[in-house]
Amino acid sequence: MSRCLILFLTLAAAAFPALAQPATTAPAPREVLVMPPGFQKVTVGDHTALCMPNDAQWVQGALTSIKPATRPTTMPSDLLTRINQKRAEVVKQMVTDLALPDDKLANAIFDDHLLPMLKKLDQLRPPVFFLICTREKLRELTRNGWGEPRYHYNRIANEASFDDNIPLSLDHPMGDTVLPAFYTDKQTPADRAANLSKGIAELDAVLMERIAQQSQPTVFGIVAERIGLTVFEPLKFRRDQQWIGLGITGYLAAKYAGELTPTPRDQWLKGMTFEDPRFPVSSRGIDLSHPLEVSAMRAVAVPYYNQALRRKAVAVVMTLAQKGGDTALTKVVAALRTKLPADGPALIKTIQETTGVDLSKEVAAQ
Repeated sequence: MSRCLILFLTLAAAAFPALAQPATTAPAPREVLVMPPGFQKVTVGDHTALCMPNDAQWVQGALTSIKPATRPTTMPSDLLTRINQKRAEVVKQMVTDLALPDDKLANAIFDDHLLPMLKKLDQLRPPVFFLICTREKLRELTRNGWGEPRYHYNRIANEASFDDNIPLSLDHPMGDTVLPAFYTDKQTPADRAANLSKGIAELDAVLMERIAQQSQPTVFGIVAERIGLTVFEPLKFRRDQQWIGLGITGYLAAKYAGELTPTPRDQWLKGMTFEDPRFPVSSRGIDLSHPLEVSAMRAVAVPYYNQALRRKAVAVVMTLAQKGGDTALTKVVAALRTKLPADGPALIKTIQETTGVDLSKEVAAQ
């Protein structure tokens, strides 16, 4: 039982979908638990098992003996604490870096977007139920039609098949997920209980780690998205000027995320500018002042090209910050708000006149 239980529950946790982007289509109807015939619920704390009445005693003992999973140090609650400590400092930096008239926009990033999303992530609890049975019993249940569409009887193989994915969502109610935990008739109740307790504890640890892994990217992603939408999108850049908005957004998001999360700024920047030789499009060959138009590319190539363009944009802005300091970025933002250059080459000239840094070589194709 132990190997089967751990295998299926761990695979289910590994199927945890990314949570960075909200759903763009209407969610499917929520799946609701349908009790298998003859089974009963046994609930202890946050865990609920479905079992036959003669298994209830050892199942309850197993659920009672589950040891709490080791807690990662980057859970959403940890980041919420850190953000509350660092918020005033970061808001002040945003106002200065982005040449904002006041702190209204910066505070809105926290109050309207970042904090609500982390609180949702912190409260994420998928409704999971553990089906305690033998493989033979599950085959009987599915043969009689129970569990569709997640569970299905394969008539050719004379076996039950099932979907062990745990669907998670932040923007609509999650459906009930039933995961099988098998035992054999030859095992003693004590062995069954020990294996069940161990398997569920390992699943708890995997799910907790998955949520923790989402926390820091969520902070970076929301900060970058809001800076891009509120500071640079209103400027209506031409395509040959968009790189400056992308680059400054990425650089500053890394700077702020370096304060709001345990990951330092340089590590965020390294991740954004890393040139993987396996990536279909190299950023080196892109001329930021004369980028390819979307209409000139095949649709399949557009996202790869845009990602490469973004990498190069961040790298060029890093060079600007190294030569002119972060104040150089502030000067550029203020200048662009005053008057938008005519085109890409004029943007390079504006940057040089404003900061004293010539980026013509850096933006050109290498």
